[in-house]
Amino acid sequence: MVSRRNLTILDVAHTAGVSTATVSRALNGGKISTRTLLRVDDAVRKLGYQRNTLARGLVTGKTGIVGVCVPDVLGPLYAQMARGIEDVLTPLGMQYTLLTSSRDGGREGAATRFLLEQQVDGLILIGSQLSAPELTALVGDRPAVLVQREADATPYPTLSLDNAQGAQAALEHLFENGHRRVAHIAGVRRDGRARQEAYEGVMRAAGLTPVVIASDSTESGGTLAAAALADYPEATAVFCSNDRVALGLYHALRGRGVRVPEDLSVVGFDDLPWGEYLAPPLTTVRQPGREMGRLAARLVLGEKAVTESTSVEPELVVRASVCAPRGGDPSLPA
Repeated sequence: MVSRRNLTILDVAHTAGVSTATVSRALNGGKISTRTLLRVDDAVRKLGYQRNTLARGLVTGKTGIVGVCVPDVLGPLYAQMARGIEDVLTPLGMQYTLLTSSRDGGREGAATRFLLEQQVDGLILIGSQLSAPELTALVGDRPAVLVQREADATPYPTLSLDNAQGAQAALEHLFENGHRRVAHIAGVRRDGRARQEAYEGVMRAAGLTPVVIASDSTESGGTLAAAALADYPEATAVFCSNDRVALGLYHALRGRGVRVPEDLSVVGFDDLPWGEYLAPPLTTVRQPGREMGRLAARLVLGEKAVTESTSVEPELVVRASVCAPRGGDPSLPA
C-alpha cells in the first residue's frame, strides 16, 4: 500500500484506470469527459491524494479559497453539494468558505459581497434568488457558477437538474403500476415549480386531470398537505415535490391510518439519505447532489471539460412505496 506522503499522479492514474496525462488534465483543467473527471475525482478521494499548491499560489496571487452561498444549512441536499465541492478542492490544496442566504435576496447580496471582499478565487451560488442584472452588477467579471438555475441572461455558467425528466420518470412509474388518479404536492421554490409544471404537462398529455396541492417544500408542508389530500379520496398515488414533503406526508398518513403503499402510493424527489430507511422505503427521483457539487467546483475553476450550461440527468430509484392500486384504479378502462 502506498503511503499518503509518497502518493503521485501515477498512483491516481492506476486507481482510476487512466493515463497520467489524463490525471494531469483533470487536475489542471484540461479537456476530458465528465465521466472521466468523476473517475479521477473518485481515485483522488479514495487515495487521499493532495498536491502542494503553495508555490503556485505565490506566483498567481490566488487565495486558494472558493466562496459558496447556499439557501440554508438545514437542507440535506446542500450538504451533499458542499461535500462534492470539497472532493474537488481538497486534493488541490484549496478550501471553501460557506455562507447562507436564508432564501432572502438582501442577505444573499450581503453574503456575496462579503465573500468577494475576502478575495475568493471564485463563487458558487446555489439556489440564487437574485435576478440576472443584480448578479451581474454584484459579481462583475469574477469567476462564478450558478447551481440549481437554468441558463439565463447572466454571463456565468449554470448547473441545473433536468426536473422535467425526473417528474416524467416518476409519473411513468406510477402509470406502469396502474395509477391514473395521481395528485401532486407542489413546492414553492424554483425546482418545485419546474416539477409541478412537468407533472401537469405529463398528466394532460395522458388525458388525465392534474390535482395540485400547495406546500412549502418542507416536512410540515407535507403534513399539512395530507389534510388537503383528504378532499381528494379517489387519489391512488401522490407525487411529492421533494423527499422532505414525502416524509411529512408519511407522518400524517400514519396518523390517519392510511397505509403506504397499500392505500396510497407515494413517490418523492431528491433521494435524500434517509429515504431508504423509511417504512416502507421511499421510491424517489435521485438528484445527484454530491456529483453536482463536484461539477460546480470544476466549473468555477474554469475547467473546459465541463460545458458552460450543464443539465444533470436525475435517476428514478424504485423502492417499496409504490404498488398497484387496491382493486385497480377506477379511471382505468375495464
